[in-house]
Formats: sequence, structure tokens, C-alpha cells
Amino acid sequence: MKIFIVLVTLFTLNFSQAANLPCEGEKGDYFVNANGEPGGFVAENAIVDTTVYLGKNVQICGHAMILDHAQITGNAIVKDYAKVYHSAKVFGNAIVYENAEIYERAGVWENARAYGNSRIYGFAGLRGNVRVYGVARMYDATYSSGVYY
Repeated sequence: MKIFIVLVTLFTLNFSQAANLPCEGEKGDYFVNANGEPGGFVAENAIVDTTVYLGKNVQICGHAMILDHAQITGNAIVKDYAKVYHSAKVFGNAIVYENAEIYERAGVWENARAYGNSRIYGFAGLRGNVRVYGVARMYDATYSSGVYY
């Protein structure tokens, strides 16, 4: 019985520690921006151009791609196979995941979520608690609430 309790305790500690690690414990390293400032965590399978800007608290996980002159700041997370490129920005507590793409001059911020196969582009903005997923296409307007798919 003592061995069982010890094993359960060790498993619980390891699981809780992994939950606090960037990208849920994925292997990777911290990014250094072109200006020398420390950037956020980048998982080893993610692709991040040297021309992007990453804030120190961001997480780029899975096979995500951050390209061109994109900026990811705040506590934002980009994960799975999501892509952020051109001059797009993701910041605040926003999360972009699955196969979503944010590009051109679009922005995703506050607590917004973009996922599925959604595309956010042009001058589109997602803010607040808006959720965009599925095959939704959002462009040239700011959406601050609701669910779009």
C-alpha cells in the first residue's frame, strides 16, 4: 500500500509540474528577438522566423508557425498547426490553435480564440471573448463578442 501511495504522489507531482511548464512540458527553448530582448517559449517542432517579435510570456507550441513580421505578446499562445504571419498580431490572453491562420494586418487579443480551419485576415480584429472556428473567414472588421463558424 505504501508503494502505491508513493507512486500516485510522484505521478501527481509530475503531472502538476508539467501543467505549469510552457507548452505543457514540450521540449523547446526560449526565443531571443532580433533586438536582443528575451522572447517567449518555442517548442522544438514549431517554426519561428528571426524577423518576428515574441514577448517574454508567450508560448509557441506544437507545430505552430510564426513568420514574417508577426508579433505575439502578452500571455498569448499559438499551438498545434496554427500559423500567424505577415504583420499579424496576437496578444493579451488570446489563443490561436488547431489549423487557424492569422495574417495580413489582422489581430487577435484579450481572451479571443481562433481555431479549427478559421482564417482571420485583412484588418480583422478578434477581441474580448469572441470565438471563431470551423471554416469561418473574418476580414476587415472587429468582432468583440459571439461565436462564428
